[in-house]
Amino acid sequence: MALLNNDTEVTTGWLDALIDAFDRFEKVGMAGSKLLYPDGDLQDAGGIVWGSGNPWNYGNRQNPNEPRFCYARQADYLSGAALMMPRTLWEEIGGLSSEMEPMYFEDTDLAFKVRAAGYSTWFVPASIVYHFEGMTSGTDVTTGFKKYQEVNRPKFKRRWASAFASHGTEGHRPDLEKDRGIVGRVLFIDYAPPRADKDAGSYAALQEMRLVQSLGYKVTFVSTNMAHLGRYTEDLQKAGVEVIYAPFYMNVTEYLNQHATDFDAFYITRYYVAQAVLQQIRAQAPKARIIFNNADLHFLRELRAARSESDSGKLDRARQTRTEELDIIRAVDVVLSYTEVEHSVIQAYTDGDATVVKCPWVVEVPEKVPGLESRKGLSFLGSFRHHPNTEGITWFAQNVMPLLAASGTPMPLTIYGSGMGSDIKALSTDLIHPHGFIERADDAFDRHRIFVAPLLSGAGIKGKVLAALARGIPCVITPTAAEGIGLRTGHDCLIVEQPRDWVDAITRLHTDDGLWHELSRNARDYLRDAFSFEAGRAQMRRAFEAADMYGSRG
Repeated sequence: MALLNNDTEVTTGWLDALIDAFDRFEKVGMAGSKLLYPDGDLQDAGGIVWGSGNPWNYGNRQNPNEPRFCYARQADYLSGAALMMPRTLWEEIGGLSSEMEPMYFEDTDLAFKVRAAGYSTWFVPASIVYHFEGMTSGTDVTTGFKKYQEVNRPKFKRRWASAFASHGTEGHRPDLEKDRGIVGRVLFIDYAPPRADKDAGSYAALQEMRLVQSLGYKVTFVSTNMAHLGRYTEDLQKAGVEVIYAPFYMNVTEYLNQHATDFDAFYITRYYVAQAVLQQIRAQAPKARIIFNNADLHFLRELRAARSESDSGKLDRARQTRTEELDIIRAVDVVLSYTEVEHSVIQAYTDGDATVVKCPWVVEVPEKVPGLESRKGLSFLGSFRHHPNTEGITWFAQNVMPLLAASGTPMPLTIYGSGMGSDIKALSTDLIHPHGFIERADDAFDRHRIFVAPLLSGAGIKGKVLAALARGIPCVITPTAAEGIGLRTGHDCLIVEQPRDWVDAITRLHTDDGLWHELSRNARDYLRDAFSFEAGRAQMRRAFEAADMYGSRG
């Protein structure tokens, strides 16, 4: 049921956004809109109740587009001008309290009743409602209905004193006080906001933020490019992540100057991002822990590519990357790495002094996937801004596809992915179809019989392989592509290296339906166990324990 004042004007999507909160978060009892004045100023972005028992309309008369007002969060109370709650809960707690009649503090009291019943109360900024405040009952607190604002204030304080006793001093640091239901704050820093439909690294970043949230932390995200990327940024905000962007802050340095001390930990992805911020973080937030996700070990990827191409210039650059990356690894508190291979390499180069913890990767395995009957041909999916993808599929097109065409079982290959350049488009033949970006990545898996990952270089875990296995398409892959996943060739995939072995493996999966079904089933069963959200949450908790996030840091 929705409650809406008679002095409001709703905007497109306001109701859907409130409904979404009940689907998105656990045990939601109440969801409330962002309220604006008729002139567009912010009226209320989720209320604060201070330790004095006095409520605040957070953000009143501020810019409603500021990052701090634009992410979903738990709030002390939600204005009764526009809110939603389950009718069953309304009836369970008795609706609005008669003690607060005829009005004022009835919505604040209702939110506290909802939480006392074990439910959460969420501010939903994607739901925007204009509120013509004062048109119903005026603004003079000494006359008319408005006087009940002061009549009901002491009633509320007496009733809920124990509930707000631990809240902060009135007016002190409201930007921190507004966040309820958290155990701490973590700032994620990367080079750009994640776009999960563009690359696997973005998918990983989103899952890692979800995992950290599930441990009870409020997550804030800032990128070195300070971009607001439309729906990608908005999706993060809907998920409860505060996203920092220009023009409200012009660069990461400015944001850290103002807010570094707000955070218990910094979660930095990629060594070159860490190079830009690490010194400032250590100086301004010396007690905070720094968790470094290397994404993949860049120098290992570069070394492999240089050796694969016998390029001495690239080898020199890889050695320089190694020096820079290891300097970062030695300077942080915990290093997250996706694979045991990278773990071993890091420990070898740091003489075992680095604290390295396996980084979780979450795979969502659907209950049902398309059957074999509708699938045809081979597929590959990858971002072609990433050199190993370009290198690998080019090698495959030049060395495997001609042998496959001559084998008597020619199969078309469709190449999907963002950032496709003229070099990949030039691979086009009657059997090779460069498609480019695909809106639904699942289509790259569901339409085809076999997924190939012919990676010759690279490092880290391969999200494309995990995504394919989850969709039930058997994979033929190189050892490099299998790294860090724990796959067994012949059981849940086929791992090959030489061109002739590629042809044999593809031919087997093309002609043997029993093998196809066996690999598909085994891989999905394995992912459900090893890459579940629950397993990832336990692994992320171990990483936070290694960073002493639950101990005394002085």
